[in-house]
Amino acid sequence: MVNVKQVAALAGVSTTTVSRSLSNPERVHPDTLKRVEEAISHLGYVPFASARGLRIGRTLTVGIIVPTLMNELYAKAVDVLEEQLNALGFTVLLTCHRNTEEIELQCARALLGRQVEALVMIGRQHHPELIPMVRRQNVPYVLMWAIDPSGTHSVVGYDNRLAMRQLTEHLIELGHRSFAVLPGPLGLQDILQQRLDGIKDALVNAGISLQHDRILPTSYSIDSVRTAARALLLATPAPTALICINDVVAAAAVAECHALKISVPSDVSITGFGDWQLAELVSPTLTTVRSNPVHIGEVTALLLAGQLRGTRDSVPTQCQFEAQIVFRDSTAAPK
Repeated sequence: MVNVKQVAALAGVSTTTVSRSLSNPERVHPDTLKRVEEAISHLGYVPFASARGLRIGRTLTVGIIVPTLMNELYAKAVDVLEEQLNALGFTVLLTCHRNTEEIELQCARALLGRQVEALVMIGRQHHPELIPMVRRQNVPYVLMWAIDPSGTHSVVGYDNRLAMRQLTEHLIELGHRSFAVLPGPLGLQDILQQRLDGIKDALVNAGISLQHDRILPTSYSIDSVRTAARALLLATPAPTALICINDVVAAAAVAECHALKISVPSDVSITGFGDWQLAELVSPTLTTVRSNPVHIGEVTALLLAGQLRGTRDSVPTQCQFEAQIVFRDSTAAPK
């Protein structure tokens, strides 16, 4: 491995000059800086981040913990967030907990052990030890896709329960009274439970009953979703509206309808959530809720920047916006 002594020897300077060229290049004579940069390029030298952190008293790293990168919305938000943080001089360390609280706690410990200056996580539901541990380390954190009426946490997101209630109310206004739900893997993410609660809120307010056997939790595998969708679609009486927890689940349900020769939306209306790219590609296109992950990533970056500067002036810590319902071709009045 190339070290700083080799760079110094090739550039004809001291190791102190090499270090200064990396940390405070404006204090180095341009000719000397050019020789150091050429030596670094020629040798392929990579500065040791931990050593640099010791010199400046910071690591300039931010940890991000997400359930999975298989989720298009999370991936978009993280991409935007990383781009914004990189522009501010921070390096992102990214890890996935795959919907397991114990793994999320391990990820947080590993990131804190690397002295990240801030953490970003998804949702409000976490291992009970996680947030207290982060606070003891005095590390600022932001929860994306979360709201916090108590004002305890820094959050960026929207009310999933409200958004799904409004989407369900749209179906009720169309005249639907027979409902079924594909809620995804309940128990793994509080976001999914919030959306299911929103569906129930709207139905209860309208005096519509939703039987327990009309709610079929599944994994995110297409086979699992299609099997559950088939059971719901072939039930008696058949639902006229099938509410899905996200757009991928909805797209799988639409595919099963095609296989069963069930017309969407003539025989059954189907809704998604998230406004993934595929929502506009499936046939019929999906009525859904737009999550706006780019906005979430941008606002999270601004909020973190304020916290890392030791101020909260740039963005309020409670950054809540209203999700937008997108009306497309997969919903219509029942026959």
